[in-house]
Amino acid sequence: MIGKLKGMFAPAPPQGGSRRTGVNVQKRFLIQSDVSSQGSMSHVYKALDTETGKTVCLKILDQEKNDAAQARASRHEDRPAEGAIAVQIRHPHVVRTLEHGTTSRGEQYLVMEYLNGISFEQIRDGRLARTAEKLEWLAQAAEGLNAVHQAGFIHHDVNPRNFLVLRDRDRQAKVIDFGLAVPNTPAFRKPGNRTGCLAYMAPELLRREPIDEQIDVFGFGVVAFSLLTGKLPYDAPASPNALLQRFATPPSDPQAIKAKLSDEVRDVLLKLVAVRKSDRWPSLATLADHLRAIPPKRPLR
Repeated sequence: MIGKLKGMFAPAPPQGGSRRTGVNVQKRFLIQSDVSSQGSMSHVYKALDTETGKTVCLKILDQEKNDAAQARASRHEDRPAEGAIAVQIRHPHVVRTLEHGTTSRGEQYLVMEYLNGISFEQIRDGRLARTAEKLEWLAQAAEGLNAVHQAGFIHHDVNPRNFLVLRDRDRQAKVIDFGLAVPNTPAFRKPGNRTGCLAYMAPELLRREPIDEQIDVFGFGVVAFSLLTGKLPYDAPASPNALLQRFATPPSDPQAIKAKLSDEVRDVLLKLVAVRKSDRWPSLATLADHLRAIPPKRPLR
């Protein structure tokens, strides 16, 4: 935790633009709070960067856990570091990574813009917004996730905790956390270990079939379904095999859960969470405009 940041040495000068090595994070950053609720694979802090005077999000990866996860997920392929992936993605609806590298103890770290926001999970559970607002946030999130795909990566961990809505006046949605992201290349599309949040995993991932960006499309569909209805399209799984069995039956009808949803919203949700890839929404590139063009509510009859 914060105590682990002590005992480091002076930082090296910048190398390769936004990549640095040997950074003394204890000396450079003044920790303001621990925001490590994202997971156990890293420690995440709100911190003041004394070099720039800006409040940032400082993420320090647990090297042992991340090495083990990488070995399982990529079958020992040469997966780029999280920071090396994150700095390549620039979009208004993706958290911006300002710098990455290694600490003087050899740990990977990232410096990101600090986002004061609330997750899709909190919005869903707290019933904090109207359907029209949720549709706009989903459209923005789809644009951000599409930018990840356009940069040549698969996010691989699409779930409600990895989308934030900022608490500022504009209330923009942002995609966060590239801890499980992989290049969208043949080596990383091979069948491999099941990684990510189980309830949001695509059928092809659970079946250990070859994957592509469609696993993110399916996961996004489950996120959208749960955000708009408060329920999962498939029963909450107790195990991968139990979820695979549930995939043998159609998903729940969104309008049976929330009657006010329009037919157009219902149709999009069901297409996003289709079990067969050939039936699924083809790409997130077209989703945002479609969501913005449809009414959130059923018309009065």
